Amino acid sequence: MKKYLSYLLVASTIFIVSCDEDLTETFAPGQLTEDVAIVTSTDMQRLLNSGYNILTNRTASVFTSVFTDEATKGFNNGGQGVSAEIVFNIFPSSAAPTAIWQSNYFALARINRVIARSSSIVAVDAADQQFIDRLKAEALILRAYAHLNILAYYSPNTKDNSALAGVLSDRVIGTDELPLRSTNGDFYTLIHSDLDAALTILATNTATAPAVFQANRNFAKGLKARAYAYKGDYTNAEIWADDVIATSGVNLATPAQYRQVFWTDNEPANVEVLFRLKRTVQQNTQDSNLHNGWCSIRPSVGGSPFYEVGRTLFNILDANSSDVRRSVIIAPSSIISSTWETDADYLGSDRLVLHKHGGVATGSTTAATSATNAFNNDHKVMRISEMYLIKAECRAAANDFAGVATAIDAIRDARFGSNQVAPSYANATAAWKGVLDERRLELAFEGHRFIDIKRLGVQAGISGLDRHPRDYDGLNIPGGNPVNLPLTSYKWALPIPQAEINANGAIQQNTGY
Repeated sequence: MKKYLSYLLVASTIFIVSCDEDLTETFAPGQLTEDVAIVTSTDMQRLLNSGYNILTNRTASVFTSVFTDEATKGFNNGGQGVSAEIVFNIFPSSAAPTAIWQSNYFALARINRVIARSSSIVAVDAADQQFIDRLKAEALILRAYAHLNILAYYSPNTKDNSALAGVLSDRVIGTDELPLRSTNGDFYTLIHSDLDAALTILATNTATAPAVFQANRNFAKGLKARAYAYKGDYTNAEIWADDVIATSGVNLATPAQYRQVFWTDNEPANVEVLFRLKRTVQQNTQDSNLHNGWCSIRPSVGGSPFYEVGRTLFNILDANSSDVRRSVIIAPSSIISSTWETDADYLGSDRLVLHKHGGVATGSTTAATSATNAFNNDHKVMRISEMYLIKAECRAAANDFAGVATAIDAIRDARFGSNQVAPSYANATAAWKGVLDERRLELAFEGHRFIDIKRLGVQAGISGLDRHPRDYDGLNIPGGNPVNLPLTSYKWALPIPQAEINANGAIQQNTGY
């Protein structure tokens, strides 16, 4: 932890050193410390904005898609993932586990300082105090969000309170500390405590209500539903999912609005999105834009896609061309072979280009290299459809198969733009499989699939990933193609990064690494 909580932050020419102990060390006249650098609500907001920015790291979404059965090697692949995530080679020194751990803990370093300083900053008036309180509420929500991310990726079992998650970062951690990992139970306790505290503040706060790109009440409630679902506490998960559906005022998007959500970020107010991480004009760079996690230039067949949509996922989408998710996920410039099953050059003849991030409604020459904010899409962290999917999970846990169908049918009606025949499920396994399958379509390439298979695969009766054998074409793997990763693999918990272990030799590594 010492390594990942040490940083140099530049925000409006403010330099902040790593941890509290650093503030007692000798420093030159004029050097800024937290006590003099964060003294107003504006300073707090700038520091919190830095935390928001760090959380826009795209690694989790890209890793999840490539490691699971969402994405596969693209025809313009230059070596990305072919000896690592695609073939399930993952180690403590691997880039993805390090980046996911790092981005959440880097953000927590800022977030914890906002929370700590909120009680000592002197407000200029009553309105300023309300603003400070609102910022604290946002920080508490983000702290819960980051901890839930860490638990989901690094715990071997999200439903086991005694399993280890990550390091509990509920305060600024000193440079001389070597903290151990805490249990899921400790993580869930902090997550719900932070969310409850934030909701209490926001219930009476008179400052301007947080926007959809700020941590807000709907996001806090949705996080409680998500956390309870991860834990397998479906009684409470349903309470909070129902609350968001009934009181948020946010509606499922129509097909036209769904395209706006992902391609233009200008869907009408109170449509689909509960919380998004905002991207700015200044952040429009190839190194950090979301769509550039799958393609070098733009999300089209001419935009150098090094990852493509997996064939099995495409087959499911292509069977329902009226479902807007098909046209959102698959680029119109894709080259779809009718003989893909037997093509000698499968990668060259069948080009299934991802279009969900950075796409446009029509045409085949989508561009993402503008100097403006065009195609630098916001990250959709939580949408109202997830609440319906959590509702479906809860109904499956209660053996209410009709209830599962009702929740899923609401999403399908919205995505097709017309009334659809509701699904039916003969038994509990089929109901759980229906939930997992719908999450696969609705939340594709948004960073959920790894976690969903890990926590729902057993109930859904699947043995592991669902990649098509053709997705392994051209990988040139010594000893033959790998078997799709089974649910019994230890790799459903990411390794604690080697850099963390180097800095803190006492920290516990996950089994198998």
